[in-house]
Amino acid sequence: MSLPVLKCAIYTRKSTEEGLDQEFNSLDAQTESCASYILSQKGSGWVKVVKEYSDGGYSGGNLERPALKRLMADIATGEVNIVVVYKIDRLTRSLMDFSKLVEVFDQHGVTFVSVTQAFNTTTSMGRLTLNVLLSFAQFEREVISERVRDKIAASKQKGMWMGGTVPVGYKCEDRKLIPDLGGKETVERIFNRYLELGSVSMLKVDLDRWGYKSPVRNSKKGIGYGGYPFSRGLLYKILKNPIYIGKVVHKDKIYDGQHEAIIPIEIWERVQKHLKDRAVYIESVNPRGGESSLLKGKIFDQEGNPYSPSFTVKDGKRYRYYVSQAVLQNQSKPHGVITRLPAKELEELILSTLEEKLKSGELLKALGLVETDWEFQQILSSFSNLDLESLLETVLRRVTIQQKSLILEISLPHFSKQLANAFAFDVQVRDELMRLQVMFTQGRVKSRGLGGRTSMRAPTYSKGCFDIYEESLQKWLQGVIWRDEHFSGSSIERLARRDSVSSTHINKYINRSFVV
Repeated sequence: MSLPVLKCAIYTRKSTEEGLDQEFNSLDAQTESCASYILSQKGSGWVKVVKEYSDGGYSGGNLERPALKRLMADIATGEVNIVVVYKIDRLTRSLMDFSKLVEVFDQHGVTFVSVTQAFNTTTSMGRLTLNVLLSFAQFEREVISERVRDKIAASKQKGMWMGGTVPVGYKCEDRKLIPDLGGKETVERIFNRYLELGSVSMLKVDLDRWGYKSPVRNSKKGIGYGGYPFSRGLLYKILKNPIYIGKVVHKDKIYDGQHEAIIPIEIWERVQKHLKDRAVYIESVNPRGGESSLLKGKIFDQEGNPYSPSFTVKDGKRYRYYVSQAVLQNQSKPHGVITRLPAKELEELILSTLEEKLKSGELLKALGLVETDWEFQQILSSFSNLDLESLLETVLRRVTIQQKSLILEISLPHFSKQLANAFAFDVQVRDELMRLQVMFTQGRVKSRGLGGRTSMRAPTYSKGCFDIYEESLQKWLQGVIWRDEHFSGSSIERLARRDSVSSTHINKYINRSFVV
């Protein structure tokens, strides 16, 4: 009686591209070891598939890898019975991602084999052992990231510029900022004319009239970027950037830099005072309380009916909403339409989603803006300089409200240009829209007037996807999920607000996640 044929796919991965041009590299070594192991199991019916699945230069911290996606697609079509890797961390270094992969493996009856580690994923003990080892692999990745962040922080304390977008007015030589004559004149004009005109909007008109544009630069790959008229967001960033008085910013701290200042401290202080006074003035003269509707003209229901900004005042406090025009016109609630949306909660949900997608590296890597963990850490170190509201106003084209989710339509050309200019990385601009689905939960509360109010927040994690584990492991895995998100840039307070728990609760679970 002949044994059934088991089709084995070899998956290999290397985090960096260093050494991949060698005749025999790390990916070749992994493939050779896996092929030998498959050959040793020939008596059990194991056969190596012809296709190769190799991801060179891709981090194991996420699933955004082309070869891995091809592998998962072939698993879904039944072309693979066994996935063979050299070590478990070649497949992934994230416990949450591993849980997703194992779920797909189980769904299609695929087993997982590590050549250098003996595992059997069909048993609960095998799953537990895999999760324990994978948590150490994830911990190792996080320690490396911490070391990179610590190095950047220590270097900035010494006043060193640690890369990223070269500020307007400077050029980079030997990793040091040196004033650029042409750019220096532009920066001086921006500061001086702002003091004369008193408004960023009028400043932009003045610069456009005289043909001032952002400097044209070439990336490491020789691709040019820049050369656009100054946007209001970029002008605000220049006017608020302490780099021009010889300082270096790291998160919320400012250190004396090693580069030469462009703007005298007296002019800088006058500009900061005027910006602050201007903000207070606008708020005082704005009858709507100084809060703008970030999604005005961009939010619609599934039938294409728009939502309009509205507000009400109760006990001296102002509450903003987006109200369905279909309700305003028909004076009745159309079937399946959420009549009133809390503006602040909705805007914060969209902004936090954009922030998390950027800080996790998912959007940056999908657009080809970063390739290595080092580049990603550089972006995170200067992330506080990015104005998310200005970015969202520029790139967001439409928000479609569904019963339990939002569909965000983002212009890829504008999104790519904004991020490329902000972080000085290359990107191939595609003329299309990117759609993101954001889930939320909604609750009804009593409210006088039109319809009711829908409270909006991101959903909590469901324990249903971990039903295969015991209760103690469910708590451990939830702690690991929170830990992974926290180490990726989400604050404990943000996680607590999102999942409707206390910060103490999350801290306890994260501490418990380090012990199995």
